[in-house]
Amino acid sequence: MKRTAINLIASIAAMITNIIIGFWISPYVIAHIGIEANGFITLANNFITYASLAVTALNSMASRFIAIEYINKDYKRANLYYNSVFWGNLIIVAIFLPGSILLVRYLELVVNVPNNILIDVKILFSFIFLNFFLHTGAPNWECSTFITNRLDRVYVPNMLTTVFRCLFLFAVMTLFQPRVWYVGLASSVVLVITLVIGWYNTKTLTPELYIAHDRILCSWKVIKELVGAGIWNSISSIGSMLLSGLDLLICNVFIGSTEMGILALGKLLPSYMQNFSMAIFNAFNPELVINYASGDKEKLVHDLKRAMKIMSALLSVPLCGLIVMSGDFFKLWVPSQNPHILVRLTVVMCMGYSVTSGTQILNCVFSTVNKVRTNSLIIIMCGAISTALVFVLINTTNLGIYAIAGVSVVVDLFRMQVYTVPVATHYLEIDSKPFYRHEVFCLVDLAFLCAVAMMIRQCFTVNNWMDFILVAGIVGSTCMVINIFFYLGKEERKSLFETMRRKIRRK
Repeated sequence: MKRTAINLIASIAAMITNIIIGFWISPYVIAHIGIEANGFITLANNFITYASLAVTALNSMASRFIAIEYINKDYKRANLYYNSVFWGNLIIVAIFLPGSILLVRYLELVVNVPNNILIDVKILFSFIFLNFFLHTGAPNWECSTFITNRLDRVYVPNMLTTVFRCLFLFAVMTLFQPRVWYVGLASSVVLVITLVIGWYNTKTLTPELYIAHDRILCSWKVIKELVGAGIWNSISSIGSMLLSGLDLLICNVFIGSTEMGILALGKLLPSYMQNFSMAIFNAFNPELVINYASGDKEKLVHDLKRAMKIMSALLSVPLCGLIVMSGDFFKLWVPSQNPHILVRLTVVMCMGYSVTSGTQILNCVFSTVNKVRTNSLIIIMCGAISTALVFVLINTTNLGIYAIAGVSVVVDLFRMQVYTVPVATHYLEIDSKPFYRHEVFCLVDLAFLCAVAMMIRQCFTVNNWMDFILVAGIVGSTCMVINIFFYLGKEERKSLFETMRRKIRRK
């Protein structure tokens, strides 16, 4: 529990740092280059998401297989998995490299790019693809922190490199004429630093893992096993891409590049909500896999339910703040844009969390028990349905970008209720009713938090960032105190308060 708590705190700190940097970068790019340029930053990263589908098939289950062999001290087989993944990734790089070069060369034939920023956008895409190939071609150094449950050794460096990225961007955009491709350049510099840190973590945390230099240590049987398990995660990724990953591309092609830029702005806060959710999710995931590998099913279920309560308690606070405070935020952040459109887009794309903030942790059950096939097929089916509905609504209604933003939320919420909750609990052989009751509880909690937050907001006038930070701080701290009593039991609250008292005494 202590290690998981450290991972959780480190992941949240890293995420908050990324959010602050993101808030600084986007308005700067919009002010100096235009809203279209800001949209192309997100679109370039979406193209990497598309290319990552092949990598996911080989890599998504690698840490699980390596961790299980490593925990059981079968270092020979762990290294076989470790090396096979490395050589498989190099093959993927060799296959994708020519296509990426052609895509950058003829980018204007694929997406709508204004002529005045065409060269800059092509350079941006070049850097983003370079980062993808460097990251993919490097050994799977991330697995060392997963195996040893030391994710803090990833999150803390990420926080520091994010600050460095901010300073680097500020320097080049101040000293030189602002260009959108500086964002890609900064990411490349940070990636190199991150790879060095990953190498160091592997050497110090899991010295038994190594890339064999005297011979090629690779097994096609192992690659087939990894792909056989991971291909379903690739299929899940395709489904997720259909649910929301194609939204900017669809908006660019069928509505326009300006609307794509507006949608990209509207997606920013929901993307941070998703990142926040994944930060909590990832902090608990190694613990669940380790419990499963150790055969401790009782502890696995206990930790899963604890994670569900913690996720709900943490996620409902920023969701409440987003609903109540996003209008003030957009007026201050991008005063040149229509805040009402951005608020509506943001709230629509985040409303799924009002129900599933806690039960999202059940998504990790499928990979933990290696039962991902049916789940992946369900996700891709939902993605196909979502994409089809978007095309229908764009062509038959005036909803426009609201259709793109809202359909995937409704479809994904339906999937969680009719498949994820009952099937995941079935795999664990536990009752699903407490999870459904928890979702109802989440809705009641969010409604209460929003009522309290709105009353607090009415007591203040927000004219500048200091006002906003003050009000947001009061709203956030009040809602968090409420959630401590809503979600935590008597013994859990006692343990939390005792831990806080000990920390205060030490200081």
